[in-house]
Amino acid sequence: MENNGFIIPEGLSPEMVAMVEKVLKIRFPEIQEKPEVGKWYRISPQGCVTSTGTSWHADYRHGRENRLIVQFGGGGVSWSEYMAARPNRLVQGKEPQFYFPDTSWVADAQVNQGLCLQREDNPFSGWSVLVLPYSSGDFHCGTGDFPYTALDGARKTLHHHGYTNFQAAMEEVRRVMPDPGKILVCGESAGGFGTALLTDAVMGIYPDCGDVTCCVDSSLALKKDWDAALKVWGAPEGIAECVQSDNITLDMLRALRQKHGERVKILFICSIRDMLLVSLQNYIDTGRLDADKASADSFQENLTRMCTQLQEEIPTCGLYIFDLPMQGAGEEGRFTAHTILMENTVFEQVVDGISPMEWLWQAVNGDVQKKGLGLLDTDRG
Repeated sequence: MENNGFIIPEGLSPEMVAMVEKVLKIRFPEIQEKPEVGKWYRISPQGCVTSTGTSWHADYRHGRENRLIVQFGGGGVSWSEYMAARPNRLVQGKEPQFYFPDTSWVADAQVNQGLCLQREDNPFSGWSVLVLPYSSGDFHCGTGDFPYTALDGARKTLHHHGYTNFQAAMEEVRRVMPDPGKILVCGESAGGFGTALLTDAVMGIYPDCGDVTCCVDSSLALKKDWDAALKVWGAPEGIAECVQSDNITLDMLRALRQKHGERVKILFICSIRDMLLVSLQNYIDTGRLDADKASADSFQENLTRMCTQLQEEIPTCGLYIFDLPMQGAGEEGRFTAHTILMENTVFEQVVDGISPMEWLWQAVNGDVQKKGLGLLDTDRG
């Protein structure tokens, strides 16, 4: 079944099909020369495509304040032929699933969640927002095309065009918002990696903005050969040369601070036993895309080390560590939730007396805090 460029997979439950069809009916108008305040628009740059070659779009809301949020969406990762041949099609199967080949179909629905949600207690309601859907498997930093063999034997191409799409959307936003007074660059999961990788590029587009916040949500994976992944994606040389260790997020945040100093505030959010990140790290370490208690324990140790390194290398960084249980994950391994910025729990979760939304707002306005560090005690696992 096909609707609005997205093929609804066979095998979904009637309830799931109904949900997908409802989402596909949401469609914002193309952006105007002078967008109306508070209204959502699509940005559909010519030639921009998803991983499968279908048309890609971003979403933009023009705010009443001269302040801008650049929000990178999440949706998995691919850096090899094996991973490229196993996208997530919403249907459970025997094969592991690594990335969503097209998330642009849900972009319009995501604007009614989390940080974008219009409600009285959202202090960002008056800001302009650019939502960048993720459908390229490349942490938003690719410019290349990757050939691979699908499970049915067909030769296909995964379009790693995340960076290309980002740049085209930003050009359109700069036209309608040429000089924002404040910028918040943020993202969750793969979009959090994208935030670490591309905040410098956003700052290059707006070189006169002296008040920028970079907020990475749930993006930690340790891999010895990130350089190989960056080559698969076709990442710009300026990004690739910053990655020096197995921790791509830490490397990029370190480089960001070294280049821009106090012009950028750096924030990091993560839950202590993030089930999806545990699974990804277990795949990197063992080749199994699953999670158990041992791999969750290992992730918690990695997260503790990451937070220690951030505090040592960027003493003014903000941290928000939380332990919201992962729904439906059972008790084995005591897994915790993946991402919070684009969930409504961003208003409801409380750690050390403050919600993620309150913590983020205070940080954007200069009061950068570290919350939840007591949860990192590995004896709690």
